[in-house]
Amino acid sequence: MSSTRLVGRTPLTARRLAYVGPEAPAFEAAYVARNPAAEFVTAAEADCLVLADLDALTLQDVRAHAEALAPDGYLVAGSRSGDQVAAVLEVLGDAFRIAKLQLLVPGDDHFNDQASRLSPASLPQVTDRDLLLVAQKSRVEAAPVAVQIVAFAPRLMDIRTRLPAQALRTEPELILGYGGAPFTFLALAPDAAKIVVLQRPLLLSVDAWRAATADSIKRRWLVVLEIDDHPALMTAAGGRKLTPAEWLTYGYCHAIQTSTERLARAFSKYNPTVKVFPNAVFELPPFPTAPAPRRVFYGALSRGKFAARVAASLTAVTEEFPEVEYVVVGDRAVFDALPTANKSFHDYMSYEAYLDLMATCAVSLSPVEGRLYEDTKSDAKFLDAAARGVVTLASPTIYAETIAHGRTGLIAHRLKDWAPRLAEALRDEPARQAMARQAWEYVRDNRMFAHQAAARSAWYRELWARHDELTAGVIGRLPGLAQALA
Repeated sequence: MSSTRLVGRTPLTARRLAYVGPEAPAFEAAYVARNPAAEFVTAAEADCLVLADLDALTLQDVRAHAEALAPDGYLVAGSRSGDQVAAVLEVLGDAFRIAKLQLLVPGDDHFNDQASRLSPASLPQVTDRDLLLVAQKSRVEAAPVAVQIVAFAPRLMDIRTRLPAQALRTEPELILGYGGAPFTFLALAPDAAKIVVLQRPLLLSVDAWRAATADSIKRRWLVVLEIDDHPALMTAAGGRKLTPAEWLTYGYCHAIQTSTERLARAFSKYNPTVKVFPNAVFELPPFPTAPAPRRVFYGALSRGKFAARVAASLTAVTEEFPEVEYVVVGDRAVFDALPTANKSFHDYMSYEAYLDLMATCAVSLSPVEGRLYEDTKSDAKFLDAAARGVVTLASPTIYAETIAHGRTGLIAHRLKDWAPRLAEALRDEPARQAMARQAWEYVRDNRMFAHQAAARSAWYRELWARHDELTAGVIGRLPGLAQALA
């Protein structure tokens, strides 16, 4: 199995790994990009042993590697032979328990890991197919928790939906599913531990919530809302005001997960079970050491008139640095306001393409006017830029709480500050690169998704352990739900 495919199924929280197989440098580089705290050691020192190609190993080799693995360590193995995997399971015996046994099917945009799970009895029928085995060196059984993530508004929301789903499927004790709306629940036993995470569901009326929540509870699913924006800002984007009745809908689920503490405080008035998972970086490329290209980046949903005013204020910069190109993604008003002909406009694109384009620039602009509730937003754009070695020049709203001005980025407190701050960054490449390096190190040490994967898994297990208590809470908050369930 290719190293790039297997790395996406190796537990993200492993700290000491041993890799046996071809393409070792590629696997190690790809894994460290996801989890920079990891190190590669011998099998005897590892908490995770990766056997990339079981078919190339003798059973004696497998036994020797497995015996050297630390207690409670995980063995991750790839194969294309069901017979070989079955033979390896016999070799492992009672010293290991199976955490995952599944076919690896093409495609990662939408997936259902439950559908691809195998039983040991079915292995002899599997030939010439990519197989994944994850086993733990432990005799203590652990029941998995199924987590189905449903994206109702996936556009530009990869860091809250698709990417967390792909990363969490590496957790040995989770069964992941990811897709869009409309959706059907994963096929699971009634008594299985199962949680559905609904990202920005389009349910406005009490009747709609009552019907959907009753159906979920009857199927014994816990319902978690994934909300990463203030409800008043979301309704304002649609040209209307948030009603008191809409606020109440945030209590019509078992729990809420969100991205900032300010959002958590807003939601906790209506739902007592709220968890903050800050936005994070999923892959951290090596820090670029070459001088940055002479380009300035701006990419965002429409930020209104203020972002265009910032763009228009840059005349002095465009005159001092006529060779600098401005790259704008998505916001035509900002593009039109830039006082230069040396600019390019791009429509919205995939998240990966957006990051690649940003990486071709020296500075990323992130203006926020500071209107009511905008301080509840996250610092995701700083994370994107920092991970690619790009310096962020931003407004104090949101960003002053993360960026150390002059060390990990630049803050423009007033409209008249944007041009001199940008000129400062373009004028002094060594200083710009030093800020970029410190921002990159901040992300590496503090804001990788690998830092929170275990906490997410633990929270889902905790929610399931509180199943009856949380269900009783929903019944008490949602009018008519008790009668619908009866």
